[in-house]
Amino acid sequence: MNSASEAMTGKEQGEASARQRFMPSGRAQMMMVAGWILGLGIVIAIPLLDLPPIWPAAALLTVIYVPAAVGQNLIIGNAGLLAMGQAAFVGVGAYTSAVLAVRYDLDATVTIPAAMLMAGFLGALVGFPALRINGDYLFIVSLGFNLIVIDIILQWGNVTGGATGLTGVPTMHLFGADLGVGAPFYLAVVSLVLLSLITTHAIVSSRFGLTMEAIRDDEVAALSIGIATAAPKIYFFAVGSALAGFSGALLSYYLGYVGFRSFDVSASLLIFQMAVIGGLGRISGSIVGACIIILLPELLRPLQDYRLLLAGLLIVILMATRPQGILGKTKITNLIKK
Repeated sequence: MNSASEAMTGKEQGEASARQRFMPSGRAQMMMVAGWILGLGIVIAIPLLDLPPIWPAAALLTVIYVPAAVGQNLIIGNAGLLAMGQAAFVGVGAYTSAVLAVRYDLDATVTIPAAMLMAGFLGALVGFPALRINGDYLFIVSLGFNLIVIDIILQWGNVTGGATGLTGVPTMHLFGADLGVGAPFYLAVVSLVLLSLITTHAIVSSRFGLTMEAIRDDEVAALSIGIATAAPKIYFFAVGSALAGFSGALLSYYLGYVGFRSFDVSASLLIFQMAVIGGLGRISGSIVGACIIILLPELLRPLQDYRLLLAGLLIVILMATRPQGILGKTKITNLIKK
């Protein structure tokens, strides 16, 4: 009689190997869960406490950018596709949501899903080159898409407002209720972002997500055991882009204004840094990265002008000491070599 391991197909063995890799112990898992529950409690408590206005504003902006960072991490850390230009999809989501809210007075239950669908669809289109190219070539293609989106925004002025942008974005209405700009809006955003993170975790932890990691680690080996590699790449690109569109929709409601300068290449670089510094291949890494890139400079205003410099310096240090990022499990140097 064959053993259980002999009875497993090559595909199942690959997925089992991915599942066992970097699996923390039971005690470590409990500590991590307790830590994140404590962190969530602090985030929720911020608008309810008598703190300076900068605290809830900085915390809310950080929470809004978390899905975009997680989406970038899905593309790079989980799918192994070295792509930048995530701010383009944030912009697509922001403009889609803003146009529907300003011109058609639609509820956020419509504008946010529409923003995610539009960004996800465009992400799937951009993901097609990933079937043919990889490494720094894909990086250049995705960066070029960012420039194309900016140009479309500027040229399509009758819809996007052009260089002026779209003003007068109303406060978020969720299921008909006006959330305003205070604690109700803050808590609604935190709840929606938390739901997106839970959904993303379910995708990453699923059999499909583990299959994607097997493709990332060795695409040739994955093909040799019968794993189709084309569809998962496009799917993860679409999901990562949809999360960026979600951040864009929330950002449009938060600012009440949408302008092209918020979605240029420098914004893409910031989101890229969130994923890389926090740690590739882990959702928690993107959260840490967002806190480092967004929250800390917001709270330490004198450092605002040096955010790119300090983030770049931190990346250089991490590349030399910990290429997978603070909490990551995938080295970006491995992707550059592909």
